[in-house]
Amino acid sequence: MREYTYKETEIELIRHLRNNTPEKIWHNFVFYVFDYGDYHLILECESKEAKSQNKYDEALISELTRKNEKYVPDEHSKLVCENKPIDNVYIVRTYLHFSDFRNFTKPEKIANRIGHKIKTLVKGKSDPLDEIISKTTGIGAEYICHPKSQEAENVDLNFANLIDVGLLIEIENKYLRAFLESNGFGFHIWEEKYFYETEDLKEDTELYEFIKIE
Repeated sequence: MREYTYKETEIELIRHLRNNTPEKIWHNFVFYVFDYGDYHLILECESKEAKSQNKYDEALISELTRKNEKYVPDEHSKLVCENKPIDNVYIVRTYLHFSDFRNFTKPEKIANRIGHKIKTLVKGKSDPLDEIISKTTGIGAEYICHPKSQEAENVDLNFANLIDVGLLIEIENKYLRAFLESNGFGFHIWEEKYFYETEDLKEDTELYEFIKIE
């Protein structure tokens, strides 16, 4: 099994976020920023090589780092909230595996090449792994499940991936879903809705483990 879980340095940054109210939280398609004025924490979407029976499958994870500089929002940055104390933070962890290889249809091949170009434009640079994937002729289907589920127990460990995909952040009894979904690229927001009620997370609890940071 391959693990892409948060390192201790990242967990310390999560604790910092939990215990120190950011001045602002910003959302961009490929990252979240927790803005403290003179410095900021950034939660970014990254692609890694997945453990799989197929070549070129990827695992989408999120990495948290500190930047000792003022964050300057760009035209794609959206303000999520300001000066809101954080009640709780949870690491969001899932279990990723794949089906056997199948050939892409012609429309899928075109979509993959377009997707690579969009990623390059958004991130401002080309990722070598993305470039390889954009030129592949097929792929296995992707599946995620709760790491402690029966499905996870049945997966061949030679083709399994335990990954941390972001954070679930509780603010004023609502939840900011700052995590990647279904091994997809980017932090998707639907209809500019950032915060969710507890009952909205029912389906998430079947696919992700929420690990509370104290």
